[in-house]
Amino acid sequence: MDTGYWERLLDGAEPTRLDVVRPAPPGATPAPVAVPGPPGAPGPAELVAAVALVLAAHAGTEEVCCAVRPAGGSAVPVRVRPAYAQTVMGFVAGVQAQLAAAQAQAPALAGVDLSAWCDVVVDLDGGPVDGTAALAWDAHGTLRYDPARVDADAGHRLDGGVRRMLELLGDLPGRTPLWTLDVLTAEERRRILHDWNDTATGTGPAETIHGLVERQVAATPDALAVVAGATRLSYAELDRRAGLLAANLAAAGAGPGRSVALHLDRTAHLVVAMLGVLKAGAAYLPLDPGLPPARARTLLDSLDVAVVVTDAAAVPVVCELAAEAPSVRDVVYLADEATTAPPVAGPRLRYGYAAVPPGSPPPAPAAPDDVAYTIFTSGSTGTPKGVTLTHAPVVNLIRWVNTTHGVGPDDQVLFVTSPGFDLSVYDVFGLLAAGGSVRVAASDELRDPHRLLTVLDSEPITFWDSAPAALQQIEPLLAARAAVTGSTLRLVFLSGDWVPLTLPGAVRAAFPRATVVALGGATEAAIWSNSFPVDTVQPDWPSVPYGRPIANARYHVLDGWLRPVPVGAPGDLYIAGDCLALGYHGDGALTAAKFLPDPFGPVPGARMYATGDRARYWPDGVLEFLGRRDQQVKVRGYRIELGEISSALAERPEVSTAVAVVHGAGPAARIVAYAVPRPGAVLDPAALRRELAARLPEYMVPGQVVPIDTVPTTANGKLDRAALPVPDPAAERADFAAPDSPAEKAVAEIWSQVLGVERIGLHDNFFDLGGHSLLIAQLIATVQSSLDVTVPMTALLQHQTLGAFAAAVEQAVIDDELGEEESGGR
Repeated sequence: MDTGYWERLLDGAEPTRLDVVRPAPPGATPAPVAVPGPPGAPGPAELVAAVALVLAAHAGTEEVCCAVRPAGGSAVPVRVRPAYAQTVMGFVAGVQAQLAAAQAQAPALAGVDLSAWCDVVVDLDGGPVDGTAALAWDAHGTLRYDPARVDADAGHRLDGGVRRMLELLGDLPGRTPLWTLDVLTAEERRRILHDWNDTATGTGPAETIHGLVERQVAATPDALAVVAGATRLSYAELDRRAGLLAANLAAAGAGPGRSVALHLDRTAHLVVAMLGVLKAGAAYLPLDPGLPPARARTLLDSLDVAVVVTDAAAVPVVCELAAEAPSVRDVVYLADEATTAPPVAGPRLRYGYAAVPPGSPPPAPAAPDDVAYTIFTSGSTGTPKGVTLTHAPVVNLIRWVNTTHGVGPDDQVLFVTSPGFDLSVYDVFGLLAAGGSVRVAASDELRDPHRLLTVLDSEPITFWDSAPAALQQIEPLLAARAAVTGSTLRLVFLSGDWVPLTLPGAVRAAFPRATVVALGGATEAAIWSNSFPVDTVQPDWPSVPYGRPIANARYHVLDGWLRPVPVGAPGDLYIAGDCLALGYHGDGALTAAKFLPDPFGPVPGARMYATGDRARYWPDGVLEFLGRRDQQVKVRGYRIELGEISSALAERPEVSTAVAVVHGAGPAARIVAYAVPRPGAVLDPAALRRELAARLPEYMVPGQVVPIDTVPTTANGKLDRAALPVPDPAAERADFAAPDSPAEKAVAEIWSQVLGVERIGLHDNFFDLGGHSLLIAQLIATVQSSLDVTVPMTALLQHQTLGAFAAAVEQAVIDDELGEEESGGR
């Protein structure tokens, strides 16, 4: 007897768990339900092989661990690892060999607790099946399942899969590759691939994005189109300004196949510029004014941008930027008066609303298949990826949203997203295509949750569209006020990140007319390609569902061999249909790796996009999002490749190796980088953060850089994230001072709640603890709702440590009390 057999077999093994199997109710007596097996008794090895293949498919695992009771013996654990490149004959022979070895070594199992392995049992003994199992197949292939732990439809799906595997194992030639075996029945395959993807609708005439807007200009020229501060533009005035800008851009050489960068503050000029670039036939590249200059130059160089549109006040900054971007020849500025732009040296300066000289080339018309915009997302190699979208998929999305949700002339969106975030594309062009209006939230409004809530309560806003974190900043204020029965808000779109289970209810309680819709997709798939109206939140939901594909989009949940996985099984998520981007600008290899031929497409040449997400189908066809399979994460709605942060940090001469991870979730999610110094080097975390801030967008800069001696790895050499030290900035401070006064303790509790940091001292800085702009807004709102005092957002910018901010809060309380006394005295 091999005394080490079981130790080797069970080393690192875990019993296979199926999500369809619930824990056994305490004290319950199982009453198994039988599903008769197929005609004839299968061979023992064939039955175990069939069950293993089905369990692997349903669990989404590379190996299966369950219990087998051989004929005349006791239950033993088996560990089967289907190698899908091997043949059917080789796989079954391997199972047969393991069964024989397990039976021979069974006596050595004495004293080993097998209860954890017996949720799933294959009983080859021929006697009564163990009644404690959730799922058990007997020697005849009959399935018995515990209805208290397994739903009937799940039991029948598993049984159907085993029947199909037994049929295939018996009929197919022994040299058939294992990967060609499909565990899905024909009915399941039809339902998953066709019924749940039956989204084809009439696409309407081929149009451009700006063509949709121009149709509204002709229909309702005097209707309100844009509101930004004191500026109100009708459709006619918006079109007039955009037309002038388009003519000036054409005179500067912009047109189809060229990109124009937009470096603009949040004013009406931003909306005009987005439309004007498209009317010029060109594509726009959003450049956030807050981007580090080095990153902005990288984006300009990537697209060979020759023209940048900016505000008059930003002309010196943009010209300085253009001086180091050789491709930029013209800077076009927008202002109400042409004289507001200061004279500068460098590229040619044009006033965007000037009349062009007679004989200037007219704007060249764009076609639906021309590029409309390029949005850059984080890249794992350290270089951002430019996703290029044509007009056609965006038009498809706009038509679907406006038709499905009845968006029309009475709607006004509060435009709160960055132009570099693709939700902005729908906010501007979707509402304008419907004849509605765009209310541009100014930068200072975005930083103040009180002002945002005032806008929602006092202005005719009907539509909110953002990542969940942006709405969560005002959630504390919602709980502190009664529902506004006269509110006009009727649609709340949330996308770009997990939707907290409590958020839809909080929104509906505050805005009784509002319908909350969760949406998903990718920048590579025209903003959104799936949606789920959140009418109620069920108590058993692990998360808000991802939903179903929109018109002319298709979703596939596949395994590593691009085979559809069963209902309930986790798999890799792919998006297909008329929603896809062209690919990544200038990176054919990455485009080919991510945009694959769709093996289930309705026409030759159909493509599908590998999202890198994990998902699964619910029995009704709704998708559940399970997270990422790679190093890509979502923070504040922005898609971030942690590898880009690691690469940037590792380029520092004093850093040997670096990794970046995310701690926390939702608005409290914060990026933490870990750096290993080169021999003899001493790392300065603050200096490293400053270096990263000069290179990366603000939302990608780690809240902390933590020096470590070595990067921990697992047994197979992968990063062991669980072994990385959880940073506690307060514990590392030699001058740590605990909060003492009631105000300090109250504020410390709020900081801890908002930042997700347990121990905070008086000298700790909000931003060093992972604070950012959205968390500032949430913090201020929480202070007001918890302490009943209003503190301006500038207070935190001026008083960044806990002690200083607590003193500012305490002073605000005193000022409020004095104000009340003076009011009473008068």
